[in-house]
Amino acid sequence: MHRGLPVPKLNLDQLRTKANDIRKVIVKITTEAGSGHPSSSLSATDVVTALYFGGFMTYDPKKPHCPDRDRFILSKGHACPVLYAAMSEAGFFSFEDIMTLRKLGSPWEGHPNMRRLDSMEASTGSLGQGLSIGVGHALAGKMDQKGYHVYVMLG
Repeated sequence: MHRGLPVPKLNLDQLRTKANDIRKVIVKITTEAGSGHPSSSLSATDVVTALYFGGFMTYDPKKPHCPDRDRFILSKGHACPVLYAAMSEAGFFSFEDIMTLRKLGSPWEGHPNMRRLDSMEASTGSLGQGLSIGVGHALAGKMDQKGYHVYVMLG
């Protein structure tokens, strides 16, 4: 527990297995969708897996807006299948849910959309915008004297 939130921490072998599980999910959901930037998602898998399951990020899938949670901004929003897959593995939502990736009416769009999925920290898509979003989150946390961390993946 850190700041009252769980910190999942898998060992190295477990992280490798988890990363491979996430890769399988990425391939399944992008194949089912017929699109979805699988290569961009696959290239981010190890880093995202380490953040979510390697003891770095604090979060509670049952309370996705807990003010003390760490934040992860996927600036390269087109790689959202990796985020959806990791968050599904972490218990934020089900595998069946993300199998509707890029389907008409699905909240699982080709870029994270925080208006359709309230567990997303930011709606991203334009490359580079995540850095300024992350800086804003970090400054807000500092001003509010919160101890959370903000992670931004650029690409």
